[in-house]
Amino acid sequence: MKKLMFTLGAVVAAALAAQAQEAPEAVEAVEPETAVVEQAEVAAPVEVAEPVAEPVETVETVEPAAEPVAETVEPVAEPVEAVEPVAETVEPVAEPVEAVEPVAETVEPVAEPVEAEPEDKAANFLELSLTLDVNSAYVSHNRIFSDTAVAQYDIWMQINLPECFGWVAVDVWASQELNKNHSSREGYNNGGKQFGGIGEFDYEIVYGNSIGPVNLTTSHLWYTYPRTGWGSQNFWTAGAEYENEIVVPSVKFYWEYCHNNKPDAAFMIDFALSRGFDITDRLSLKLVTKTTLYTAEYVEYLSDGALNKAAFGGWDNGISLNYALTDNLSLGAHLNYLYKLDHRVRHCPGWDNYSVDNPKGSHDGLLYGGVSANLAF
Repeated sequence: MKKLMFTLGAVVAAALAAQAQEAPEAVEAVEPETAVVEQAEVAAPVEVAEPVAEPVETVETVEPAAEPVAETVEPVAEPVEAVEPVAETVEPVAEPVEAVEPVAETVEPVAEPVEAEPEDKAANFLELSLTLDVNSAYVSHNRIFSDTAVAQYDIWMQINLPECFGWVAVDVWASQELNKNHSSREGYNNGGKQFGGIGEFDYEIVYGNSIGPVNLTTSHLWYTYPRTGWGSQNFWTAGAEYENEIVVPSVKFYWEYCHNNKPDAAFMIDFALSRGFDITDRLSLKLVTKTTLYTAEYVEYLSDGALNKAAFGGWDNGISLNYALTDNLSLGAHLNYLYKLDHRVRHCPGWDNYSVDNPKGSHDGLLYGGVSANLAF
């Protein structure tokens, strides 16, 4: 081996020496030769690297691998779009909500029986009212029938007719003096001997109807005085009242066509203005002012022939309170002042049924009041 290496070394040295002798510049070419060797040596690995590059190209195969990944992502996004069908399923849920309308329709039929007029009419076909008044004096149509305490009773029964036909009522009213030791001028209490007896009974049949805010009434009225010498009076009446929120005016005509069973032709007309106020749900207040105009024939009769011209009986102003204890029972109180407008009436001895204790003539004015209880069905 040593010999071989020595031989190869000698050959190489001889070759190099021969080359050096033949071309001295060839020494410099060693560098290119070396470069060639390096190039050859490098080239050989580079050529080997080419096949390595081919696996690099396999990296490109990674891209296709990425594509499927992206493709798999896209299908994931598509399920997201599938939310829309979910929303669509919500819409059908909203549609049942619209089905509430049929439920409301079922409520309307329920409300109809509540508003059913036949039931209300059946319940209000008959009305009954019982009233008791205790007053310090008996005053009617601006005339003083008694200036002492009286108890007055009223029974009102009303039948409500079918719609547009109005109503019909029957009224019975009575007055009784409470002071047995008191006697009115014309024996209204029969000289005080009839304590407990009733001095007056009134009977009335009334028909009423309404045209818008106007209430109309007509009636036949019969006054009787069983314990006096006054006999009886028969009237036809007609009245009208205009309801509104400011003030309620009313007027009522009285025609006395018969007195003590004898034909007569005397008239009187009541005028009134009233206004009501609701203080609470149960408490109400009412203001009233009223007067009565008597025709000449009536004035002549009431004054025992002393006067023969038409005149106003007086001016009566009152305030009243009413409190509803229940839907059927109520209590009231009133205070009035009557003033005689016409001086002829004020000084006419026969105008009022004043007390025998006041022989000077009629009262110029009178303050009176009372309390009441009403039971209505």
